[in-house]
Amino acid sequence: MSAILFDMDGTIINSEPLWLQAEIQVMAELGCHWDEQDQINCLGGPMERTEKYMQDRSGNVKPYGYFGQRLNEVMKLKFVKDLELIPNALELITKSKEAGLKTALVTASGRELMNSALTRFPESSFDIAISRDDVVNSKPHPEPYLMAAERLKVKIDECLVLEDSMTGVRAGLDSGAQVVAISHIISIANEKNLRVISNLTEITFKQLVEWYPFLDRAVRHDR
Repeated sequence: MSAILFDMDGTIINSEPLWLQAEIQVMAELGCHWDEQDQINCLGGPMERTEKYMQDRSGNVKPYGYFGQRLNEVMKLKFVKDLELIPNALELITKSKEAGLKTALVTASGRELMNSALTRFPESSFDIAISRDDVVNSKPHPEPYLMAAERLKVKIDECLVLEDSMTGVRAGLDSGAQVVAISHIISIANEKNLRVISNLTEITFKQLVEWYPFLDRAVRHDR
């Protein structure tokens, strides 16, 4: 059995523009500047890194934990009102399930935002979902992907990870999985076990199966 493990923010949901809006708003409330480069510096989380970065940028004017909580409040509203799926994301997930592969959502976002995002997908889209609240060490540590493989009862070296940040790519590679990186916000260099594309519409499920023989074996077996 094989599995495809999907990152959430920026990979299958178009939330990065919403995160940028929220970050600008939260910092502006304190009279502080925030722009695209700041977002890139925090891309992929975890929230603890963003919290520290915002504390530094604001001169520590708020107690630790303020920015994570305030961002979560703003993003909850944006997820309800403005969240859209990344083009081709649902198609890839649906094809994976139809072919008999296991699927997981693995995110560095908290459980509350993850559950909100899950409402945008059919109920059977993912066999399991793992948030930063489910692990001791979030991305870039490999624990989230190793946990996903364990819960799915698949070998990590027969898992494919889809990611869009270096934080997530590092987590996927260090877990022992194969990784497809989507470099739509930042530049990502090719390395061993990593394939880089510019956006999700470049690929089809058929291509993924051709690229990764372990997926092909699992699909043929389930047929």
